[in-house]
Amino acid sequence: MFAINLLLGPGTFFNKIAVLIGFVLVAIISIISHEVSHGYVALLNGDNTAKNRGRLTFNPSTHFEPVGTILIFLTGFGWAKPVPINPSNFKKYKSGMITVSLAGIITNCILAGIFLLLYFLMVPLFYKSNDSVFLSFLKIMLNTFITAGIRINIMLALFNSLPIYPLDGYNLVNILLPKNTLYQSFMIKWGQVIIFTIVFLGIIGRYASIPWLDLFGSFNNLITKLLDYVEIKSIIYHFGG
Repeated sequence: MFAINLLLGPGTFFNKIAVLIGFVLVAIISIISHEVSHGYVALLNGDNTAKNRGRLTFNPSTHFEPVGTILIFLTGFGWAKPVPINPSNFKKYKSGMITVSLAGIITNCILAGIFLLLYFLMVPLFYKSNDSVFLSFLKIMLNTFITAGIRINIMLALFNSLPIYPLDGYNLVNILLPKNTLYQSFMIKWGQVIIFTIVFLGIIGRYASIPWLDLFGSFNNLITKLLDYVEIKSIIYHFGG
């Protein structure tokens, strides 16, 4: 489990707390940004449901969802309470559904790009040594904040792109289909079960060393390769070679 493995793994307790703080901060920002973007785009389309319910805010307590929050600490991945929308208020139903559904995914892609740029620019800082204890703590926390920001936002974009109810990918597919198809009725009934099954199998695959079960672990490995590539390019850019 993420938090337990972190605390029981190698490294000083001081450094582990820095990693935990950096991770939790960026997880909260990334997940809430995803939900708030849905609400703002819905507002632009004529629906003020999220605004009237006070959900266009970055206050974590407003978006708190017990299961999603617990999973953040158990698996390093989770979700917030979905922002409510009322599609019947949209000026144009189809374009409204498409843009609102894409809003969260696009937001996470943009955030991932911003964090990648920050990582490229700040790699030299992470290579400097002989810092005080406080500066070392801040650097570890900042490094975690940026690298976890890349991982979390890419994973959120991929996860929410899945065509499984109630994810954004399902809404995008659903708006293009005729009403009352077998796919729609199946997903509404079993979608959440499928999601929890994917998450559960991922946990089993990760700890039983069965890679093909851990779908998002495989993507995480690709993200690690991306980070290594950006780090090398940053070193070459800043130090030559």
